Amino acid sequence: GVRAVIGKGGMGARTLAALKQHGAVYLNAIGGAAQFYARTVQRVDDVSLMEFGVPEAMWHLTVSEFPAIVTMDAHGNSLHKDVELASGERLGLLASV
Repeated sequence: GVRAVIGKGGMGARTLAALKQHGAVYLNAIGGAAQFYARTVQRVDDVSLMEFGVPEAMWHLTVSEFPAIVTMDAHGNSLHKDVELASGERLGLLASV
């Protein structure tokens, strides 16, 4: 019953709203760690959107002990947005020095 999308860079406001509507989360995975993550895959249940190619297809997996960080949640919170705002504030401080 867990609904999650896994990626490396977050999504926009429409995706955040859809996560909230459907009770799902966005998980941030570490880029370049495919061999590490592959060890957690128990089976491939399905593949959607294969017409976009293997890297862009949507893979439906059953995994065990998959390490990832929830960066967009089902309550409308986005760590990506929080980091962007904090970074912008910090950059503004640095620019005024």
